[in-house]
Amino acid sequence: MTKREQVLQTTLELITELGFHATPMALIIEKSGVAAGTIYYYFKSKEELIDTLYADIKKEIACAMADGLENESNYKLKFALIWNNLFLYFNQYPKKFEFFQQYSNSPLIRKEIKELNKIHYSKIYQYLETGKSLGIIRDLPLVILLNLIISNIAVLVTLSLNQEVELSEQIVTNTINACWDSIKTN
Repeated sequence: MTKREQVLQTTLELITELGFHATPMALIIEKSGVAAGTIYYYFKSKEELIDTLYADIKKEIACAMADGLENESNYKLKFALIWNNLFLYFNQYPKKFEFFQQYSNSPLIRKEIKELNKIHYSKIYQYLETGKSLGIIRDLPLVILLNLIISNIAVLVTLSLNQEVELSEQIVTNTINACWDSIKTN
């Protein structure tokens, strides 16, 4: 693991454990074991460090969602693939999921950071735009469609991580279908 990766990993762990405000740079320096000068070489501020962590996770999420998309031709099956890919990613990386949920919905995130990170979702936006133009899914802004999908997944992941629901293949399939029903036109 590079020093940059070590700093990002430490930041992820500390923020998910303590929160944004209770994670000062001094603690990140101490827990990461990386010299302050090295950290400030990579990241000019705590804000830049957090924005970088967010961007890295957003890129991973977008890649996970689009994995195998080009191999499927059926629109609804592509939806299930996108949904399941993200569900599996969030379950595999619960700290990244928790950070993503905290920061995406935080007043700390700047609008320009959200805008910059939209580029990672180009394949997913293209998929949704195609569905809209073909009349398969509702004519809603892409950001709403994407958030309808992600929020449904986030609820199920949260319930699972909090052990409020015991997951089964049937529950996952039914939840995918319920989410599909929320965005399809017919």
